[in-house]
Amino acid sequence: MKLTCLSAAAGGGGGYHSPASHLLELEGVRFLLDCPIDLSALAAFAPVPLAGDAGGLIRAVPRYWLPAAVKEGGVDAVLVSSATGMLGLPFLTGLPGFTNTKVYVTEVAARIGKPMMEELVEMHREFVRYYGPDTDASPKWMEGEELNELMSMSQKAVIEGRENDLTSLVPLYSPGNVEECMHKVQSVKYGEEVCFNGIFMLKASSSGLELGNSTWTIQSPRASITYLPSSVFVSAHALDFDYSSLKENDVILFSDFSSLNDTDEDNEKLNEHSMDETDSSLCRYSVFRDDGADADERVPFVCNNDDITEEIERISFICSCIFGAVKSGGSVLIPIGRLGVILLLLELISEMLHSSSLKVPIFVISETAEEIFAFTNTLPEWLCKSRQEKLFAGEALFGHVELLKEGKLFLFPHLHSKGLLAAWKEPCIVLCPHWSLRLGPAVHLLRRWHADKRCLLVVEQGNGAELSLKPFMPLAIQVLECSFLSGVSLDN
Repeated sequence: MKLTCLSAAAGGGGGYHSPASHLLELEGVRFLLDCPIDLSALAAFAPVPLAGDAGGLIRAVPRYWLPAAVKEGGVDAVLVSSATGMLGLPFLTGLPGFTNTKVYVTEVAARIGKPMMEELVEMHREFVRYYGPDTDASPKWMEGEELNELMSMSQKAVIEGRENDLTSLVPLYSPGNVEECMHKVQSVKYGEEVCFNGIFMLKASSSGLELGNSTWTIQSPRASITYLPSSVFVSAHALDFDYSSLKENDVILFSDFSSLNDTDEDNEKLNEHSMDETDSSLCRYSVFRDDGADADERVPFVCNNDDITEEIERISFICSCIFGAVKSGGSVLIPIGRLGVILLLLELISEMLHSSSLKVPIFVISETAEEIFAFTNTLPEWLCKSRQEKLFAGEALFGHVELLKEGKLFLFPHLHSKGLLAAWKEPCIVLCPHWSLRLGPAVHLLRRWHADKRCLLVVEQGNGAELSLKPFMPLAIQVLECSFLSGVSLDN
């Protein structure tokens, strides 16, 4: 067995939006474990339309980091653990080394991931319409002295650790690439066993973090391995973590090292070398045991955590800040792309609206909103027990259903959508992509409200807020940086 970390970020991944990616070589077969898209380069580009000085940012159609798996040659199969873990696949599927590659992902993750890729392509088109079509040829800003002039401190931060190798910055994939990618996908249910290559049995189990997110068990004639990406043991919306995936395994591979709060020294070592099964210095991150006899005894221990309670309290605090801004006459912009957080946030906002006299419209402006919101009410078997009980009680699975019925929540694909102008009223609450603040409606709305001290911007920590906000300076809008549950903690 050989495991190679392909993620650029120290510690093996960039969090929820850019999960870790690994190459696992086992019995002569190469498995790619997740293929996210690295959007960190977006921060170096100025959003469009740009008012005033670019502030050292690149005024051009953005480029995106090519997944590191491309340089590793072909792979036999890709095991995807989440919707975000498949966003880089369209870069690969048309390449010679990936012609016969099979992609395995849960049904729900595939249903969410495809519209996410399509939305990214559509938002990117705004740059193409503004600057003209991008080509495979190197743009002027990547050449000679002009590149050196553009290399401000902010842009150096974006390419840190990549040895100035800008050849990996490529144009975004096309709608055709997305379709080609989806043709290679074989979707599975939780607990469904799939035979691959005649000798491997693959099985996805719930990771608890998001709808459709999974762990993967790979059984070969000589070993049983579980790939454990970002996971939580108890969830407020998704099906809880499936402990059976940890039983009777020879190796458990943890990939969410950024969530484990371990030392920088160990994280650097994980990032810089390939791991063989004989490397004892890394065994503390894998769990080896001869049988699963003691597995059930460990379950109550890891279940005793307050993570989900803290998550609800965190989102409740965000809601209190939202209502504080609205009461002062300000609007709220929430460019967060995490489905579970959005669903919980809408529920708590709904409760606060019912308990107050405030009448404030809520807008979700996203191409995927209508499809995904409708989809969340058709998959009770993928939800946690408390959500399933709501179904049997004849209640809506999520709070946004009531908000839609009451005319308090509006879903529109674009800012220029028909009907949006008639429904628009300020102050309001707007949820939309994109967390980078470079693409989509978030750019236009932040430009509208950035000078109003009554307004509030809610952003997620870990996405370079300072650099993301640079084109909108000076800021008067209040900025609330939040962190959300994204993996197991070391204590567990």
